Amino acid sequence: MMVRRLAQSLLLSSLILAGSTSTASAHTSVVNTIPTYKSTFTEMPSEIAIEFSEELMTIGSQKINSIEILHPDGSRIKIASLSVNKSILTATLPMANYVDGTYTVNYRVVSADGHSVSGSYELYLNSPSQRKVSATTIEQHENFFHIHEVHFYEAGLALMVILLWWGYRRFNQEQE
Repeated sequence: MMVRRLAQSLLLSSLILAGSTSTASAHTSVVNTIPTYKSTFTEMPSEIAIEFSEELMTIGSQKINSIEILHPDGSRIKIASLSVNKSILTATLPMANYVDGTYTVNYRVVSADGHSVSGSYELYLNSPSQRKVSATTIEQHENFFHIHEVHFYEAGLALMVILLWWGYRRFNQEQE
């Protein structure tokens, strides 16, 4: 009888624990880019916007979120203005004569939960550059495990519940 109560308690605890997991431990990720990453356009856009899966942190007028855009030769474009609207980071580009080629967009943001994420992608003005320019090295936080960390925990909890249920059923069958 005591073993049965223990098994029931473990099963109930596992179900409560599995039900209480949340995705709060997951970091923000890019949902959309405007213009679309790796797109080719005939005129340089006036704005570059990146939408994230979570709201971005803002601290008054401090610039904790950033976008850096590199010319095909690797030099930086001076951003006219940068704004954050909930989960969207927007950079306004200055009016200028832009050369054809590959433009690199580097970003670094801090989500509302305090985690920083950075990355980069390319845009093409008329066509990609013929030679690859070595740009700033970007620290990537989004490896497979990092993105799916919560899913691994949930799968582990589900497996634990299944094993406990199997053990409970087997124990009851032996008692009969």
